[in-house]
Amino acid sequence: MNETIDFEQVGMLLGLAAARDQRTVGDADTLAWHQDLNAAAVGYRDAEAAITHFYAVVMAGLEPKDRRRITTPDIISIARQLRRERLANLRYDGDPDETPQQYLARLRTQIAAVADGLAGPDAGQRALGPGTPTRRTTRALAAVGRDIPADAASASKVRRPGPGGIACPKCHAPIGRPCRLPSGAERPKAHPARVTAATTERTPS
Repeated sequence: MNETIDFEQVGMLLGLAAARDQRTVGDADTLAWHQDLNAAAVGYRDAEAAITHFYAVVMAGLEPKDRRRITTPDIISIARQLRRERLANLRYDGDPDETPQQYLARLRTQIAAVADGLAGPDAGQRALGPGTPTRRTTRALAAVGRDIPADAASASKVRRPGPGGIACPKCHAPIGRPCRLPSGAERPKAHPARVTAATTERTPS
């Protein structure tokens, strides 16, 4: 959420809100929303999604007497929530031949695309289909059956991409193992704390 939003876009957002709650919109409203959303670095796409979520999900679950009009704090909070949810199951499947610089650049690009809602969170390898295997698939198949490095020093250099590359600070799932629910069953998604920790660990300060 690092893009700016202009007055025309703010006018469109206020129009979307007014169409739902019949509010009257003036210049002061436009100025206030413009200042608030830019101060929070909320772009148009995220703000529009937040307005839809507010009326279609949050307000739809309330009794008519409890419903209210959306405000900029609502938009900012929901936009951040939606971005966190999009990143919760992020999986980066890197190229075995990529350099650390390429890895970081591609990971950042994928994180931005997923957070913005422009790509899905699962970038893992897909099932093989008809046709000629890709270079990445060929390299992956060639590695099948290779011995795992015996010495600890070599093994410590082997890192899994994404949240699986670190132990989960929430449920303490070890490296390479999925997160667990309190019941002990596998969690379908990595804990957000694990995703955040893995991203932070791989991002230079």
